[in-house]
Amino acid sequence: MLTTIFIILLILSQLLCFYIIALLNAKVAKFKDLEIHQEQLMREMEESISLYLVEIREENDRLIKELSENKTSNHVRKNESLAINDVEEQKIIVKKESTDANEPAIEQKVFVPKVIARNAYNQYKNQTTKAASEDHENTSKSEDKHEQLSFEQQVIKLNNEGKNIEEIAKLTNKGKTEIELLLKFQA
Repeated sequence: MLTTIFIILLILSQLLCFYIIALLNAKVAKFKDLEIHQEQLMREMEESISLYLVEIREENDRLIKELSENKTSNHVRKNESLAINDVEEQKIIVKKESTDANEPAIEQKVFVPKVIARNAYNQYKNQTTKAASEDHENTSKSEDKHEQLSFEQQVIKLNNEGKNIEEIAKLTNKGKTEIELLLKFQA
């Protein structure tokens, strides 16, 4: 009888140990899942921050380029205005000389050095080509924005239709992470 009680206690203690082991295993699994989820969130945050930094870098480069172009165009304008001022001064001097001598005013051709004329022509030519390229870049940027907005709208529409992230990624030919980030930022 004592042995049966001892065997029953032993079986109960083993069942209790198995129950405790199962609880501990469930807690460990929960912590592992939590750790994996946090690693995913960290990766997504790093990707979004890196994308943000790339965009900031591109905007800074564009700003620097525009500032340098403004600086060169201001320099060109100053050179042109100096050349025009020189021409006007020469005209005034010629008129004064003709009125001083009380002779009929004879129009003399204004002499503009070839170097100044060539520089003004080249600067004007460069400005027009730069303006044309800027217009082309602006139109391409606006088209890219339009495509980006339509992509975002398309992803949101597919998500509202009940498609999962993998299906949306396949339909739009984009990565799952990109779709997840887009949907998270839209929420």
